[in-house]
Amino acid sequence: MIDKMRSKAASWVAKILAFFLILSFAVWGIGDVVRGPVTGNVIAEVGNSEITRSEFSNQIRKLMTAVRRQFGNNFDLKQAQQLGLVDQTVNQMINSRLLKLEANKLGLTAGEELIRQNIFEDPRFKQNRQFNRNAFQRFLQQESLTEATYVSLLKNDITKKQIINIIRSSTHSPKVLLNNIYKYQNEKRIAEVVFIPNQKSSSIKKANETDIFNYYKKHSKLFKTPEYRSLSAIFLDPKEIAKELSPPIEKLKKEYEYRKEIRTKPERRLLHQVLFQSKKKAHDFFNKARSKGTLFQNLNKKEGQKFNKLGFLEHKDLTENLANAVFNPKKPGLIPPTQTPLGWHVIQVKKIETAKVPSFSELRTEIKRDLSLEMAVDNIIKLTGKLDDALAGGASIDEADNNIGSRVIRLKNVDIAGNGENGKPALNLPKSSMFLKKLFSTPIGETTNIEETKKGEFFVIKVESKKAPEIRPFSSVRNKVQKMWRKGKIRSKTKMISLKFKEGSKGSLSLAKLAKEKGFSIKTSKPFFRFQSSEKTDIPNTLRAPIFEAKQGEVIINASDKGYYVALIKKIIPADLIDKKEKIGKLKSQIQDIITSDNIDQYVSALKNKFPTKIDQKAIANAISDRL
Repeated sequence: MIDKMRSKAASWVAKILAFFLILSFAVWGIGDVVRGPVTGNVIAEVGNSEITRSEFSNQIRKLMTAVRRQFGNNFDLKQAQQLGLVDQTVNQMINSRLLKLEANKLGLTAGEELIRQNIFEDPRFKQNRQFNRNAFQRFLQQESLTEATYVSLLKNDITKKQIINIIRSSTHSPKVLLNNIYKYQNEKRIAEVVFIPNQKSSSIKKANETDIFNYYKKHSKLFKTPEYRSLSAIFLDPKEIAKELSPPIEKLKKEYEYRKEIRTKPERRLLHQVLFQSKKKAHDFFNKARSKGTLFQNLNKKEGQKFNKLGFLEHKDLTENLANAVFNPKKPGLIPPTQTPLGWHVIQVKKIETAKVPSFSELRTEIKRDLSLEMAVDNIIKLTGKLDDALAGGASIDEADNNIGSRVIRLKNVDIAGNGENGKPALNLPKSSMFLKKLFSTPIGETTNIEETKKGEFFVIKVESKKAPEIRPFSSVRNKVQKMWRKGKIRSKTKMISLKFKEGSKGSLSLAKLAKEKGFSIKTSKPFFRFQSSEKTDIPNTLRAPIFEAKQGEVIINASDKGYYVALIKKIIPADLIDKKEKIGKLKSQIQDIITSDNIDQYVSALKNKFPTKIDQKAIANAISDRL
């Protein structure tokens, strides 16, 4: 499999160069995955394993926490969807599961000692070069993880890394490639820059009617109406149908019994702890505390041990043997020393919160809503069957509609954005981008197949007619034309000045003298790199690429929203390879990561053939909609 991966090596150079152009971004796609039905509480099947809706929701919660730390609390789940972060999360969960399944098949695992070693050597959990339990607990709290969950995640991570390290060890970065990329990345340039702002509108003569009308005629395509289409459609929305349904009380109670178990809040216990690496010290500590009858906190201070407040934890939050020891006693008190991979735990149960079972009345509304939706989906499946039969038999949309008792939607002149001729959203238009795409991709006079959206809605459209784009009357767009004419004149005049600067600086006058003569300021930059970095420079980011494409001594112009830049490439400073071993080594590591990532992508693609993958888009959509 590794040998097969090498066949794509030719594309690595392009990928590496692209990496330096988009240093801050990593784009993932869902990839070649079979999209088929699984079950409502399962968002994906990978081989014989399942990724549950609960696991997905937890990952989405962690994703949003991480993203909001960077972009603020106003960043919402809809924005995350639009940026592809939800798809990326699904993809990462699938890839992780594939590697886990392969690791299990290969017999790779991580023992308790290796897990313990990883935790104790993690710099995040160290203070004064020693493992610090409080730092570890703070990390778990920040990431909303229990100790048992973290140990399980770490075990999976270690086994997956064993596969990744094998793949990484097979990669090679040629020296000539490293040197060329280093030179490309670390070349510097010095430039003289003059900024010519857009000219004031007062410097432009007032347009007469002939000027405006001529601009309108010359740029008539800018003033076209969009294509409009008229349609008849049947749209079946399970959420709307569900509002009219009422499940029988017996079903509500049966569903309550099922949900009661899931929604019951388990017993929690407030725990304090001291952790020992020595069994003897742990037992001595416990015996003294028990015999003296002193408070756990006080004894802790006398013995000089570090005391940790673990907070309220559930049975599942602890390793099995520790959970049994902590939750078996009926009353608060001291728990005898118990061993886990982290050491010997002496725990005091400070408080017990009993399990909380939700009542039927508390869950009734949501159960009714969900069961009604299930009934609506079942009804829609039957209705679409009848609808399909009717249409296949040659029935019109209206005749098919009579067959199922729904309502035909009739809309006239809708554009691809869902707006009517007045520019406002068309009334009664289904809120579905797929609906609009089908409307504009279906030939006039034809009827679509019955289509299903990601939200489980079904629709069929007959495209009745279309209204071709046409030039809007001059009178209706005159003000817009006038503004565009003036803006164009301002830009043209500014560009003309910039071109005169460019041509003038090629003659007897330097760019600096020409700028002084014309009353513009000029700035000479400090040496700057091709890509954005921490160095302070007056060079705007949009100007970097054109400057690095030009030769030394060349003068270029570059447009911006506010005007034009005129730049002279004053000096090119080649990258120095001497005594750059450390930096080239760092670059080599980055390139190794890129090539390894490429190899892992190919490896994971091969694993998808080995462990067939299915995604339930409805389950994902439902999980997302519940959080919106």
